Amino acid sequence: MHRIIRLAAGCGVVALLLALLPLAAAAHEHREVANGQYEMVVGFIEEPAFVGEMNGLYLRVEKTAAPEAAASPAAEVEEGTPVEGLADTLQAEVIFGDQRMPLTLEPAFRQPGVYHSVFFPTTPGDYTFHIFGQIEGNPVDETLTSAPGGFDSVQPVEPLQFPKPAASADSGVAAAGILAGFGGPAGALGLVAGAVLWVRQRRAGSPAATVRDAIRS
Repeated sequence: MHRIIRLAAGCGVVALLLALLPLAAAAHEHREVANGQYEMVVGFIEEPAFVGEMNGLYLRVEKTAAPEAAASPAAEVEEGTPVEGLADTLQAEVIFGDQRMPLTLEPAFRQPGVYHSVFFPTTPGDYTFHIFGQIEGNPVDETLTSAPGGFDSVQPVEPLQFPKPAASADSGVAAAGILAGFGGPAGALGLVAGAVLWVRQRRAGSPAATVRDAIRS
């Protein structure tokens, strides 16, 4: 009986993971380019994407069945074939508001046709990826922005932090430490007076003259 329960639970976990896989794939935007010859899949490397976490551009390029190839049985169709070597012919940049930053595409490890470019998103909201250049001699110039049904927007991390950072308490402790180090207002005034004596000593070249000048003043 226990073995049957464990087996059923294991099957349930597998089913849940299989159900989540299409959701993960849907978190990227799919777009046909170069007259339908290729499909671009664009999004963040890790989704959901969070502020301050290492992330970046995810780009996958595959060949599709071009219309002329599909109409001709004799033509060789290479649908789904990954396109490699595009780090040398494609360029990319990330855009947020009126700011933009060039991205250097690097082939992903053991993932033919996949390219990454790492950066740290610093603000929540919608990001845009601009990809341009050539794919096997075919010009492309595509702009893709995070949106429902496409790739995710960047989300703030604070709602998911636990335990919550005690920033205000830390600031109060730091301020108290500074006051204690100076001995309060009186200590701060003493430091100022000491600085004045030191300057006059340096100018007069004599400790006694410095003290005498300070008393006169």
